[in-house]
Amino acid sequence: MTKDEAPTKLGRYKIVRELGKGAMGVVYEGLDPVIGRRVAIKTARRDVMESSGRADELMERFLREARSAGSLNHRGIITIFDADIENGIAYIAMEFIDSGSLQDALTKKKRFSPEKVVEISAAICEALAEAHQAGIVHRDVKPANIMILPDGGIRVADFGIAYVSDSNLTQEGAMIGTPHFMSPEQFMGQKVDGRSDLFSLGVIMYELLTGEKPFGGEVLSTVMHRVIKVNPIEPKELNFAVTDCLSKVVMKALSKKPNDRYQTGREMAAALRESLKENPDPAITQVVLNRESAAPARESLHAATVVSEALPDGTPPGQSASVPDGLRGSLTGNSRPQGAVITNFDPTVTRPGKRKAMLVGIIGAVALIAFIAVVAVFFLGGGKTPATTTPTKGPTISKVDLTVWLFDTQEAYEAAKTGKDDSYSGAVKYDVKTKTGTANVKILDPDTGDVLADEKDVYMKIITLKRPAKNIKVVCSREGYTETSSEASAEVKPGTVPIVVLLKKK
Repeated sequence: MTKDEAPTKLGRYKIVRELGKGAMGVVYEGLDPVIGRRVAIKTARRDVMESSGRADELMERFLREARSAGSLNHRGIITIFDADIENGIAYIAMEFIDSGSLQDALTKKKRFSPEKVVEISAAICEALAEAHQAGIVHRDVKPANIMILPDGGIRVADFGIAYVSDSNLTQEGAMIGTPHFMSPEQFMGQKVDGRSDLFSLGVIMYELLTGEKPFGGEVLSTVMHRVIKVNPIEPKELNFAVTDCLSKVVMKALSKKPNDRYQTGREMAAALRESLKENPDPAITQVVLNRESAAPARESLHAATVVSEALPDGTPPGQSASVPDGLRGSLTGNSRPQGAVITNFDPTVTRPGKRKAMLVGIIGAVALIAFIAVVAVFFLGGGKTPATTTPTKGPTISKVDLTVWLFDTQEAYEAAKTGKDDSYSGAVKYDVKTKTGTANVKILDPDTGDVLADEKDVYMKIITLKRPAKNIKVVCSREGYTETSSEASAEVKPGTVPIVVLLKKK
């Protein structure tokens, strides 16, 4: 049988029809003729995996789903009936659910009330808690792996890339998962535990509540920057039906550091259910609610507005944006500008007459100081008007959030450049001790030729420019690699500009 031919039977199961295709194989609807039970049969073909050179490892990883999930007995985890290998095809026969997944619901733009989101999420928490207690970390919690039952219940599926605590197959440093739902520690190749799954669930909850991904992006580098560095705007700012407590529970789940998240699924489930109560118990929710008066709240929102005017649309105040120049992807699910624009006048701050007088006084003082400074420079400089290359009007760039990727093969470079490989699997591994994977960087003002920054051995760094500029040119070089450059304009991205550069071996 060739790899294009569908089997008619696997083990004792009759193949009924194809349900879908994945990276390693095909999922079929099958029938157990002994008891007449419908099953879903997930397959992995060895011949498809041979090109990777790791067929044995991948087949073992695939079958581990059966060994790990099959050992669990919980109403929220999909039931595994059988697993085996036949004619080079590994297969797992599992519970058949044809009522769809959370991903199907999101694709259809189905709306969920906060109460329903809490019900679904708490059930997922409890299912994950069962797995974590058995030493199993899912590592790929995402809407497509959350099956919805006809009665509204859930089943967590696909433990195919689960990390079993006593296994040496998946090593620390391997990045496995689906980018939009991966935790910071997964992106950084660190060892993960159950708290990584809870972060992924936090991403799901955020999208269910707001209709937007907290870390949007179509390119891996964009998503990675956002997951590691950027805090999303709170869900309550995008959906007024979300309570302050529920919003903060979701944000706690999305904490960058595992120690700042809920430590177990049961803790998180309890916090979610408590968040819907009129007076949530902070000992259960583990979050501090906003008890400030209305006036300070309006002042805070106004401050957020002022800051957001100096940042790219969609960037939370105080955070750098993460859309790389030259590898820019449209932000998935982030059409709404972040950083609320609220300009309501607050009469409790300062009385109108007094505010006007203060404003006139401040403007007069600033004007006087500026006049004195100009006169002083004029006379001290021999009567010549001082020239300046520093932009004084319009948006400027003050920092560059830079990431450098090196590739030793043309194929890996092209795959990353065109977006065919969003994992950058062919990149040179970064090593802080040997400085492998780093490059030297110069940032220039193309209008004046001034060098705004000159850095050595950069892998990922926020670089502060010597002075702000309307336009910049970033030149990256490393011995043995082709020099490359990237440009950015403050008209497109003011403030802190994220740039990703790719270098290939000569």
